[in-house]
Amino acid sequence: MSENNEPLLSSEELSAIEKMVEGGEFDQEAYNLNLDAQPYSVSRNEENLGASYGALTQINERFHRFFRTRMLTELDYNPRLSVASPQLMKYSEYIRDVASPSSINVLELAPLKGEALVIIHPQVIFSCLDNWYGGQARSLSVADERGFTANENAIIDKLCELMFQSTKEAWSPYVEVEVDLVNRDINPLFANIAGDDESVVVNRFSVRLRDEDTEAYIDIVYTYQSLNLQRDLLSSRIQTQDADKKWLSRLHATISEVDFSLLVNGGSIDLTVGQLLNLSVGEVLSFDPPEVAEVSVNDFPLYHASVGEAGSKIAVQVLENVFEEDV
Repeated sequence: MSENNEPLLSSEELSAIEKMVEGGEFDQEAYNLNLDAQPYSVSRNEENLGASYGALTQINERFHRFFRTRMLTELDYNPRLSVASPQLMKYSEYIRDVASPSSINVLELAPLKGEALVIIHPQVIFSCLDNWYGGQARSLSVADERGFTANENAIIDKLCELMFQSTKEAWSPYVEVEVDLVNRDINPLFANIAGDDESVVVNRFSVRLRDEDTEAYIDIVYTYQSLNLQRDLLSSRIQTQDADKKWLSRLHATISEVDFSLLVNGGSIDLTVGQLLNLSVGEVLSFDPPEVAEVSVNDFPLYHASVGEAGSKIAVQVLENVFEEDV
């Protein structure tokens, strides 16, 4: 229809087109026929981490820092451990690629709903054990049906203890979690924390060994549903008052140990290059000192001070902050 509601084609033209189509004279293909299209439901729930991704990334960074410190302190082992990035995938896709035998630990992380997984690759266990007895961290080939020895189980217990403590601290800015071990196995097929088609969030901390071809790792796996129920909590960081005080205390203690250079400038003299070259030993240079001296820290001026004596030593008395002049 045109702007004045008149038809674009007359009745005679429409009749002519109809006759052409019926007679086969109009052989051009029509538009938008036989197109490939994927079915789409407007009511389906799109799964993505969204705002939770940043929170999980921060939790992983905190876990990485706490866990490495505890490994060095408790096991005298400093692994080359990379920080994990959260990855969303189907549970069936993830669990079928888990190495066997591995230390499969099923956990409950209250108040998160459902269960979580901590999976320790066997090469991580072997390298920790070798390092504990004074050897070099190296890979070891074992059969799939081989179980862990008593010494290896002791290492697993210790690793889990350190990871559980680190997990609690990593989550503390958001929520206080309680970590409880539900079950432990070596076969990943017995770890059923989600259905095959359900989504999980995999956080893989890769461990680099001397054998670059061996991919050792520690995985922390949450169900997507458990994190989705806490998305409001994860989308906004919550710092408790106790956490703030502990952080400030650690920051104060760390800064207090930093060395710096303090310089008191009691005056200056302008000289030419010729005057400087003509100076001789014992020559005295006179100058008028300023009313106040400038105190600099690492070449950055901070205070004005007066120079005097304290007992048998030269001393300065801080008079004012340099920045107060700009206020």
